[in-house]
Amino acid sequence: MAKVLNDEVNKCYLLWKVENISHCWLKMGEHIVSPAFTVDEQEGIKWLMCVYPMGKTDENNVAFYLQRAENCSEPTDMRVSFELSLLDKDGKLLSDVSIGCESFSKNNWILIKSETREKVFISQRETFLPEDTLTVHCAIRYIDEMHVLLKHVSARTVFKVIRRTFTWKFEEFSNVKPGVRNKFKDELIDFEIVLNKGLDFEKKLVLDGILFDDSIKYFSFKTAIVDNEGKNEDLGTHEFFAADLKKGIKSTLLFTKMLIENNSRYLPNNNLSLNFEYVFSTGTVSYQFCSCGMVSPKEAKVPVEERKEYCIEKPTSQLTPMLANDLKSMYNEKICSDTELRILTQTFHAHKNILSARSPVFRRMFSLDMSEEKSAVIDITDLDEDTVHRMLLYMYSDSLEDLEFENACKLLEAAYKYEISSLKSKCSYFLKHNMCSKNVCDIILLAHRHEDEGLKIAAQDFILKLDKEVYGSEEWKKFMETNPKLAGEVMYRKVFLG
Repeated sequence: MAKVLNDEVNKCYLLWKVENISHCWLKMGEHIVSPAFTVDEQEGIKWLMCVYPMGKTDENNVAFYLQRAENCSEPTDMRVSFELSLLDKDGKLLSDVSIGCESFSKNNWILIKSETREKVFISQRETFLPEDTLTVHCAIRYIDEMHVLLKHVSARTVFKVIRRTFTWKFEEFSNVKPGVRNKFKDELIDFEIVLNKGLDFEKKLVLDGILFDDSIKYFSFKTAIVDNEGKNEDLGTHEFFAADLKKGIKSTLLFTKMLIENNSRYLPNNNLSLNFEYVFSTGTVSYQFCSCGMVSPKEAKVPVEERKEYCIEKPTSQLTPMLANDLKSMYNEKICSDTELRILTQTFHAHKNILSARSPVFRRMFSLDMSEEKSAVIDITDLDEDTVHRMLLYMYSDSLEDLEFENACKLLEAAYKYEISSLKSKCSYFLKHNMCSKNVCDIILLAHRHEDEGLKIAAQDFILKLDKEVYGSEEWKKFMETNPKLAGEVMYRKVFLG
């Protein structure tokens, strides 16, 4: 079933990944469009791919189209041959290659492949959508043009998914009275978990009082209980879609009868510990990214990367996908862990060799005769649970998930503290490309505190470029009052350095 497309000098290979595709929430006739692919630098011709997850006119088929961009250069019409297929997680072709030859005019969409929706999203979902990612591979060749160099172009479209985790611990659980509540508030969501008593006088844990922003299309809530060995036991996931959210939600997460019947396992020392994870999505695109590498005909076997980045993206991972997944599993499943990172609300299991390889600070901790080395426990008091989890996930898998301004700043603090240079580079890159008048002062403070001149200068340049917008903001006024020296540095650059 797996095939390999033949390399040809005048053929271009386009690779497009659509991540979190199940969270796009599109109707029939609605599509996802890739970033523009620049195939030929000499002519400036750009191409777009698009996919209709619910079909364009038939909801039973996922449809794939290729378009020549409207604003690209001459010629008016051009003949192109194409080969398109979907790839699995290992980069192998999943189905027969769709082959065709068409004449493309500007802004002309042409259907080049369709695949059964039931197969892609249901019966063979794990094969077609590993980690909820659709990978489209398309090779195109200009029929009448011979000057095109071989190029490998890749792009990513990522739908925004917000994921949060937290822990709730009950001491002396048998003595806890019904009515105990734990309230949570996020940027678009507000809910609480309540310990109630049912009609049969049995205690139960209920998800209640949920208030959603109208933009939320999906919400899920997962509950896990920590047993007497410290392992998570999944108690199930509750999923809710836009129609459910409008009606309101009230779901039972846990009945305590199960706990009492297995108290030695679930209530060690009469204590109950629960881990929760909730996920929500607005169906919006978080970011898109495109990069390309060009190979001359004489060196077709040795690609020379010419990276071009658009919008918001991080430097690419240096780990192969399979290795990253294996290391990520080691972390998530606590396989042969030999050290712990402990904060006030959570203990993270890790491996000394991984931490030492990724961080000089951890390497020194485990190499020297320090208290952490003796106890195999490292206490962290200045980082929160989410930041430590994201830092460890990056150290194991070289990946950053759902990066936003706030957690990027916290991760950068962790990268400074533990001297994780690649993480520092990626967080700094993210902040440089996500500056606005409301947060640029915070970025200057962060960079100044850690003597990061590159980030500091980038923030100063941003202010000088959008000076009226920044100088008129409340954030800048407060910044001048509390940090006059740093504000003065910016003004000095404006007046004396241009």
